[in-house]
Amino acid sequence: MKKIRGILFDKDGTLLDFNRTWLPPYRRAAEYLQGRFGISAGELLARGGFVAENETWLPDSPLASGSNREIFALWGEAVGAPLGGAERRELEACFARHEYAPVIENLDAVLASLRRRGFALGLATMDDEAGARAMLDALGAAAHFDFVCGADSGHGVKPEAGMALAFCGACGLQGAQIAVVGDSPKDLRMGENAGAALRVGVLSGAHDADALNSAGADLVLKNVGELEAALDARARA
Repeated sequence: MKKIRGILFDKDGTLLDFNRTWLPPYRRAAEYLQGRFGISAGELLARGGFVAENETWLPDSPLASGSNREIFALWGEAVGAPLGGAERRELEACFARHEYAPVIENLDAVLASLRRRGFALGLATMDDEAGARAMLDALGAAAHFDFVCGADSGHGVKPEAGMALAFCGACGLQGAQIAVVGDSPKDLRMGENAGAALRVGVLSGAHDADALNSAGADLVLKNVGELEAALDARARA
């Protein structure tokens, strides 16, 4: 295995606490559609993969790991008609109004340490690119990243390889020189399709260890706070 020189992170559930960040805006969006079309907000959330009884998510469910386009299509089907421009804009406004809740308190220190050690850092999300950049700006973390892309950036969507390959191209790396870190099977399969040297699953998001291991995780960690030590241990092995 070549030496790892770049790390490509997912955003939601990996750098951000998923439920604290996304449950409030998803609920607002579903309540808007309930008022507009009469369908239950709870049903819309359930169709998106939310399990209300314990506030968990079905593996690879649209709200947990899909793009805005996929969510609009799903909810359009649920209300019985494609969502129009006005509805989509209102939903996008709902999605934009949320608290950026880091998955760990010392996230900035973790990213800064990886940067000091010479790793190129990238962010690839199924959210829109503007949302990813807004999050990094809000957390004061933008300077740590060499590359940022979203589902609308023109590199395809997960689990396709395009986002990871675009990160490699932007940073002068090969697939075998990067690690992909994410909370979703789609993240790990993207890494596999791009030939990533290491696929790291984290349990801070919407998927459990069984789902991550089934998707081919090389490592499963509690959260990104354990990443640096895990990389050191793997280098010594």
